[in-house]
Amino acid sequence: MNPIDADAWDTEDPTLCDVCGRESCEDHLPPDPTAAIGLDPIYLADATIVAAEGQRIAAAGVPYLVADLIPAYGMLGTLVAYTKVGKTSFALELGAAVAAGEPFLERVTRQARVLAIAAEDPPEYTAWLARFLGRLPAGVLTFYRRPVLLNVAGLDAIAATVREGDYGLVLIASWQAVVAGLVKDENDNAGMVRIMEQVKHYARKTNIPWLIDAHSGKGEDQSDDADPGRAMRGASASASAADYTLSLRYANGAFGTQRRLSGKGRFVSCASQLLEYDRETGAYAVLGSTKAMGTEITWRLIHETGAVSMVPQTADAIAKAAGLVKAGKRVAGGHRRQVAAALKNRDGIRTTSVIRHGQKTTLYTREDPE
Repeated sequence: MNPIDADAWDTEDPTLCDVCGRESCEDHLPPDPTAAIGLDPIYLADATIVAAEGQRIAAAGVPYLVADLIPAYGMLGTLVAYTKVGKTSFALELGAAVAAGEPFLERVTRQARVLAIAAEDPPEYTAWLARFLGRLPAGVLTFYRRPVLLNVAGLDAIAATVREGDYGLVLIASWQAVVAGLVKDENDNAGMVRIMEQVKHYARKTNIPWLIDAHSGKGEDQSDDADPGRAMRGASASASAADYTLSLRYANGAFGTQRRLSGKGRFVSCASQLLEYDRETGAYAVLGSTKAMGTEITWRLIHETGAVSMVPQTADAIAKAAGLVKAGKRVAGGHRRQVAAALKNRDGIRTTSVIRHGQKTTLYTREDPE
């Protein structure tokens, strides 16, 4: 049987074949409108081709808009923080660095034009946040200060603006504002995931990174080892649907100027890093990783208390002498690791190993200054 175009099948008598004129002809059938259509062959590729592409990426290195934080692919990231922690100002400083091609948090950036969509804040507040961006040349960072929803119409409009303006990064503030009314509530897992996947589709379509601010939950884990992917408020599935998540948290209280930044996801793995926010300039500066800072604080405590002496001592004894362990409490493994990290390769500290109770034990001694 030979199917033919549906347009040719327009006989007034449905029992007569338009091609041969026979009644009840089975040799010439119109196409079945319900027949399955195969996958687009353009996107079918042999595993050897895909593997070779991956090898080229690995060899050349993943391209980043901001080194190790923002991959230079059509990917969707979220920047999650408590209200008023400074996620919008942080995003604007990041965007400004990208727009100017300047380093951000001591990380190399790739210069690109930036579109910042301020869908939540009043226009005046956005202007106030942007007061530090006067250093930028004209034409590299554009604001859109009006509400927008991430429905098809809104996403089409953003994609068209990106294409026409040749933008290389989209910043949106904030997630809760741009999905309002599109889902039942912020705990609507199915609805939130549907929108997140739709936004990812447009990020892929524009082939540039999109970064969206999002509020974190009241019970967000504030520890250094906290998983950034669990910080976003509301439907947990929507957070995991994003390509990667950056988390910004208080480091020295709600009224302090220090913040902790971490990130996790596709091509992003940023351990907790301590930052200082300068209220006078709006800039964020790296103070070091919180782990490194903790090590230095521990060393200063050990040094000031004279916990290491000319007599060889164990990490347990040093932890007690330095006051790392409360009186009457046992030394835990974490305390031992804390002491070991603080004394490792430290000038003026000598280590020796002995066998005690069948186990290798490290002893620490302060070297004679002479």
